Amino acid sequence: MNQNSFFRASEIALLLTLLLIAGCTESASDTQARQDLTTQVESQAKSASEVPAGTPKQNQGLVKSVEMAGGYLYIEVDVHDETFWLATTPTRLQVGDKITWQNYAVMANFESKVLNRVFDQILFVDRVFNETAVASLSRRGTVAEMMNAAGYSFIRIDENGSSVWLAAPETRIEVGQSIEWQGGTLMHNFTSRSLNREFDEIIFVAMVKTT
Repeated sequence: MNQNSFFRASEIALLLTLLLIAGCTESASDTQARQDLTTQVESQAKSASEVPAGTPKQNQGLVKSVEMAGGYLYIEVDVHDETFWLATTPTRLQVGDKITWQNYAVMANFESKVLNRVFDQILFVDRVFNETAVASLSRRGTVAEMMNAAGYSFIRIDENGSSVWLAAPETRIEVGQSIEWQGGTLMHNFTSRSLNREFDEIIFVAMVKTT
């Protein structure tokens, strides 16, 4: 397998993972749309087309518009006066928010049946972080419980007598340690298939650090 094929296969794997994540929160009416998308992704995986050029210069931009459809949040984002479209799992965003993202896979000529439109190019993002929300003051607490799954650390924090669940990129911390985090993206009724449990509320943060 050459290098281009390797990265293409990695992107397809990410896309299929995103489909499974979306399935955690979708309604019954979204199921057919997700199945159609899965078929389209697998079809592209079988082709040898290269990843299109013209991806963002950086993984950061301002939200221009948002629309929920088929278990996904579609985000129009401005990156240095260039417009790009992202698709990700449901997240609370509004126009004007500054967001960042990490891993993504690119799809060209992607047809969204639920939106009845074709995107020349769209980035499927594993998760976006709302930097407008992250700009709030730092918070800290004591680790009461933690577990690692699917590349994330799920951490229950005792914050001044209240329990708060965080999800952060997998981190080496121990119960009893004091940690600090800043802002984050709050998600309600989030289901982790890898842990086989649902969180009423959980905050996805870019990082945590010990204090």
